[in-house]
Amino acid sequence: MKNLPDKSCACGIAGLMLIYFTFQSCSTFNRVYSENDIVYSSKRFELKYYVKDRDRRSPLYYFTQSIIKEINPQDEISYYAYDVLSLSGSSCKLDEKVFLLIDNEAYPMAVDKIELENVRSISENTGNISTSDSTSVSVVTGYSEDNRKIARFRYKIPAATMAKIKESDKFLLRYYSGPSMITVKPKNKSIRMIKQLINTTI
Repeated sequence: MKNLPDKSCACGIAGLMLIYFTFQSCSTFNRVYSENDIVYSSKRFELKYYVKDRDRRSPLYYFTQSIIKEINPQDEISYYAYDVLSLSGSSCKLDEKVFLLIDNEAYPMAVDKIELENVRSISENTGNISTSDSTSVSVVTGYSEDNRKIARFRYKIPAATMAKIKESDKFLLRYYSGPSMITVKPKNKSIRMIKQLINTTI
């Protein structure tokens, strides 16, 4: 006799898939958005992507970058990058430097603004205990503290450098934090979207 499929399992998988595709469709990452800036009479395009670092030796938890492409009335194109790095609380101060690594060649960026912030969060640890009438009650057993550092960089990317990214096979970003060399590796999809942003004109 053949075993019938577990309907509850099938429904659970279907539910998870629905949540996944809903999240993907609603996500603002890895998409190029456009709008008109009536103040400066320019056309703006924005791309935002993120990278989660899984290297245990790295103080980086996650990274996000927003790239703004502006086309002014004279059809001059400018690119601006806004980088956000979430770092462990014990990490050293970040150097005020950003390097784009394009096909193993380093391009230093002129950082025009950097913001550093210490973030502290406290969460409760809970557990269940049994009372005299055998009911279960949730109680606070302690507290956990999480300390992180947030660094924000802003800089202009020369159009010639963006042209090199467009033709590149490899693109990375590099930061330095004391003894730590932080290398951000955008996913292939994010790199494809950066190249799409460069090609976008309408």
